Formats: sequence, C-alpha cells, structure tokens
Amino acid sequence: MSELNRETKLMPHFNRMLQVFLTLIIAGSMLLGGCSYIPWVENEDDLAFEEDFPFEDNEQASGGGEDDFFEEGGENVDDDFALDEDDDFASVDQRTDKNELKGDVGTLQTQQEALISKVRELEEVLSSLGPKINATQEQLEGSLSAVSVQSEYLEPEVEELKLQVARLNDEINHLKSIKVSNARARGISRRRSTTPPQYNQALSSYRAGNYDESILQFQSFGLTSPPERLKDNVAYWIGSNYVKLEMYDDAITQFETVINSYPRGNKIHDARFMLGRVYSLKGETSRAVEILQSALKNKPPTEVRGKILKKLNDIQ
Repeated sequence: MSELNRETKLMPHFNRMLQVFLTLIIAGSMLLGGCSYIPWVENEDDLAFEEDFPFEDNEQASGGGEDDFFEEGGENVDDDFALDEDDDFASVDQRTDKNELKGDVGTLQTQQEALISKVRELEEVLSSLGPKINATQEQLEGSLSAVSVQSEYLEPEVEELKLQVARLNDEINHLKSIKVSNARARGISRRRSTTPPQYNQALSSYRAGNYDESILQFQSFGLTSPPERLKDNVAYWIGSNYVKLEMYDDAITQFETVINSYPRGNKIHDARFMLGRVYSLKGETSRAVEILQSALKNKPPTEVRGKILKKLNDIQ
C-alpha cells in the first residue's frame, strides 16, 4: 500500500511535466509552421487527453486535484488561444493584401486613364500639325525646284566669268612683270630731258578744246627739228586733234605714221588704240576689231590695255 501511495503521489508531477513538454512542442510547431500544421485544429471536439493518457483515470480516482488545473488553465485553453490568434492574424493579412491589391489596381487604372488622355492629346496635336507640315514640304520642294532651275540657267554665265577671271589673272601677272621696267624707263627719260615750251603750249591748246590752233602749233613745232623722242608725240597729237574735228582720214594717216615710223616710241600703243577707235567711228567695225585685237597681242601698258578691252566690249 505504501508503494501504491507513492506512485499515486508522483503521478501528478509527471503529468504536469508531460503537459508542459507537450505545450512547448505545440507552441514551437505553431511558431515554425503555423496553426494549419496542427492535426487537431479542424475538429476541436476530438481533442481529449483522457484517451491519449489512460493513466489519468487513476489520478481521478485518487482525488483528481490536478484535473481542475487542466480544465481551467491547461492545454485546451492554450490550444484555443493559439488557434484563435493564428486565425485572426491570417484573416488580417488576407484583408491587408486584398486592400493593397485593390489600391494598386486603382492606381494602375488611374495611370492608364492619364496615359490614354495624353495619347489622345498628342494625336490631336499631330493631326493639327499635319496640314502645316505638308504645306511646308510643298513650299520647300517648290523652292528647291526654282533654285535648281536658276542654277542651271546661271551655270554658263558662271563658267564664262571663271574664264574671264583666269584671263585677267594671266594679264595681271604679265603686267606686274613689265610694270617695274616700264616705270624705270619712263622715269629715266623724264629726268634726262624736259619738253620744250612750244610743245607744251600746243598740248595745252588741245586740252582746252582749241583743236585747230593745236594742230597749227604742233605742225610749227615739227618744222623746228624737235627732239627725236618727241616726233612720234607730235604726229600722235595732230591725229588726236583730227579725231576731235571728225577728220577721220587725216587722223588715220597720222596714227599710221606713228605706228610705221616710230615703232619704238612711247606712243606706239596709244596710236594702235586710236587707229582702231577711228575705224569704229567710221563704221568699219570688222577693221576696228582686227586692229584692236592686234594691239592686245603687242602687250600694251595697263592703262592702254584697259581702254582697248573696253572698246572691244562696246563694239562687240
């Protein structure tokens, strides 16, 4: 009887330790895997420790003090709390997820509507710009065609101008090469001698428009045996007076005298120009062009060359 009493006293302590151990196991499984993994959650009515632990009948027979402890604050209370708490958290999480999804869907719908509105505005802008773009394109095409036609029309003139520029460059280079030598020769001749007063007086009469008087003065000066360097000048200025008086045949005689009798004189190039000019005044254009072109081939000074080219342009 003493051993039975001892075992009966130890049994409540063992049951408590077992209950604590099972409670820890259940709490650990709830924390790790959730309440859905507890096998008896679906049917709380089947939860019965009496069937799993038959030795509790003996405990009830001996007094059952510990059963009151399990009924008030035991394992069933803990299980109900765990299940209820887990279910509440699950429902809250689900409601939160649904609310968040609804908010995201609403936001996306709002953004989509804004994008659709923006696309419609851009389409309207493009439709309004279409006619302007077409008009501008047509205008540009018309301008390009006009420019191309004008360029085709101006192309021959441009080529001709290029040729003229090339010819002028050649002439300028040639004139530069002889300019220094001519200037030196003229400077030396001017220093060596001075013109006589009779010559200067006859030239002044020509410049004053007294052509008859100038002719008589030059002829009188020519009879006084003038310096050799002035003989071609006398014949040239007499011919120039005849041109002013429209005595073209007499003028031609004087200019031919300068060309034939004084080919090295300082009036040779001027005489060729004046001869071509006189033939042009007489109406003999072909003869005038021939004489003037021949004068260009003889490399006249810059001043005389310019007068010859101008006269050729006027005649042709």
